[in-house]
Amino acid sequence: MRAFSLRWSPARGWSDTPDTGEQPDVQLLLAFGPVDSPGSAWFADVARRWPNARLVYATAGGQIDGLDVLDADVVLTGLAFEHASVHVIESEGAGIVPDVEMGRALGRDIGAVPGARHVLLFLDGLHVNGAAFAKGMDATLPRGVTVSGGLASDGVAFVKTGLGVDGPPRERCVVAVVMSGDSLVIGTGSAGGWEPFGPERIITRAESTTVFELDGQRALEVYCRYLGDLATELPGSALLFPLALTPNDGGPAVVRTILGIDEAAGSLRFAGDMPQGYKVRLMRSTKDSLLDGAAQAAADARAGMNGVEPSAMLCVSCIGRREVLRSRVEEEIDEVAQLAPRAVVTGYYSNGEIAPPPGVTDRVALLHNQTMTITAIGER
Repeated sequence: MRAFSLRWSPARGWSDTPDTGEQPDVQLLLAFGPVDSPGSAWFADVARRWPNARLVYATAGGQIDGLDVLDADVVLTGLAFEHASVHVIESEGAGIVPDVEMGRALGRDIGAVPGARHVLLFLDGLHVNGAAFAKGMDATLPRGVTVSGGLASDGVAFVKTGLGVDGPPRERCVVAVVMSGDSLVIGTGSAGGWEPFGPERIITRAESTTVFELDGQRALEVYCRYLGDLATELPGSALLFPLALTPNDGGPAVVRTILGIDEAAGSLRFAGDMPQGYKVRLMRSTKDSLLDGAAQAAADARAGMNGVEPSAMLCVSCIGRREVLRSRVEEEIDEVAQLAPRAVVTGYYSNGEIAPPPGVTDRVALLHNQTMTITAIGER
């Protein structure tokens, strides 16, 4: 397996020499870039240079290339497998078609791909209930097929995200990259580094991803009391204080990040389901704790390779982590690179992450927020 990573800048063009010629052995190109994607000439150039590759473009809240986190440049990562194969499935209508039904349909489509082993899943970052989508897909996906990936992002703007296949990104899309073959080896890891604080509260009124009341009070008012002066910077400041959501049955808590607010309704909108009756607590973190989480995710992904050296480490980290880490954001990428020094390290900052839940064997994947999620990819 061969992996490489390039940058493209509107001002400077490609980071490699222009005379590298066509590379027909490349099967998959993952492009992460700003919402204002490069023009049609860029996509035509990509198709010329890599004529047999499928291109998946996801908008990002920052692009990861090696130890750098970029905002303006597009990061393009190429994968050329020796024996494994790649099949790309694209669906439209996210947020219009019920998320559970879209997930179920995609799970069935993936099941029809011969020898499917792992799916890189990318979802619209603003219109998809990622938790409901993952639950629906889990119901129809064949056992033994694993899933990882994330939601598209536009940073802290929360205005527009997009995904594209072999062309510019569009809103309300879902893209699944199905990788097949017995030679394929995948390891995944997902960890946060956040800790709860303050009292536990009950969601007393909610609909899908929107919470209207906590302990019988308007949810936005309760949340703003904790934020203090930071409340004037919502929804961006909410990235610093996500919520831990605990099921009624005592199952593992998951982290949920606020994507939007409605001042008139006094409500909070999240990236995944917020069921009525569930308990929530605010969470906070330190820079060092987040770096420890990144190191744990990298160690778990590396261990999942069972001794096979990864050729690529795909990092999907939450935009909220970048807001906390700020000038130290490259350090969480360094935690990944140290454990896989010969791998291409790539990825982006997202509105949510998708990965198998640690220690849980009856679910293929869950929506996570505020984690560093890593997919290690290699061939034996």
